[in-house]
Amino acid sequence: MTAPSLYIARADFSRIEAHAKSGLPRESCGLLLGVQADSGWQVSGVEQSRNVAPQDRLDRFEIDPALLLRIQKAARAGGPRMIGVYHSHPDGACEPSQTDLAASWQSGMVWLITAISVERIDTRAYLREDAGFVPVSLQVMETYE
Repeated sequence: MTAPSLYIARADFSRIEAHAKSGLPRESCGLLLGVQADSGWQVSGVEQSRNVAPQDRLDRFEIDPALLLRIQKAARAGGPRMIGVYHSHPDGACEPSQTDLAASWQSGMVWLITAISVERIDTRAYLREDAGFVPVSLQVMETYE
């Protein structure tokens, strides 16, 4: 059986990485919108969020609750649904932290993490399961099909 993948258009992928750069030295964050299929998840768009975590915490992120509410209402009305979140790890590892594990609120969601420093930028995808995070293949596409 082939491992599931997260499919994302290069334009949205670039927006996420640009958001990570512009958010320094704090973590940036946002939502992944799309659908789940047999082969994995297809991102149809991203919604940037302001990080509402306390300003003195450079190693934390919190999605704006108003954005979450707006996206949930839109999904109930037939709009795209949230399939995951993205956030950055300034000067950190490109893998879920213990803080991410403790703060993740729902299994079945995809997490896209961008590790960013002066020297590098690296983005990887994970699935939040009941037991923890599992790596997911990240497929950056030229366009959505």
